[in-house]
Amino acid sequence: NPLFIYGGVGLGKTHLIQSIGNFVLKNNPSAKVLYTTSESFTNEVIDLLRKKKTNQEEIIEFRKKYRSVDVLLIDDIQFISGRDRTQEEIFNIFNDLFMKHKQIVLTSDKKPKDMEGIAERLISRFEQGLTVDIQNPDYETRMAILKKKAETSGYNIDEGVLQYIANHFVSNVRELEGSLTRVITFSKISHSPITVDFAAGVLQELVAPNQENAITCEYI
Repeated sequence: NPLFIYGGVGLGKTHLIQSIGNFVLKNNPSAKVLYTTSESFTNEVIDLLRKKKTNQEEIIEFRKKYRSVDVLLIDDIQFISGRDRTQEEIFNIFNDLFMKHKQIVLTSDKKPKDMEGIAERLISRFEQGLTVDIQNPDYETRMAILKKKAETSGYNIDEGVLQYIANHFVSNVRELEGSLTRVITFSKISHSPITVDFAAGVLQELVAPNQENAITCEYI
């Protein structure tokens, strides 16, 4: 505690952190689970600063909202960089929840020690728990994702087409799923069967030049 999840764009960090919240609620329906993004949290802090002189009760309610939970999930924590007051609030909330043995889960696009514009005392808190790196999906994982996506879409797509996509879109899940969606959509519009050649044509402008002729053992 905290659980700190980091990885590149489109690798499923938001999906994972929300799934953690759903898992907790499924196994303990009475648990208080709160999900927010660092942007939403910062906007709340900004609103409070504007009202500080006139409405102290709202400040108390804001802090109570975050300090009375069993599990706090904050997505994209890197965006608090350079926001001193937001960091101060998070630091105090963090300490309060930690002392109460409540769970904190954070996501970021980089590991704590590589985050800039964030106070050292917060970095120290982020590093005191478990830090997990979400890496690019390997070939088998990419194929599993594509098969599931095709099944969900109601399409029985030839394995060769899925292999072509899996070999040409390797950096993140978002572009992987997006490429399959593009192929399916173009197939619907043109009333064309989905073949490897059709997929290659539809995805041609999205494939990096150095990947155009990428042939791997898995593809063969």
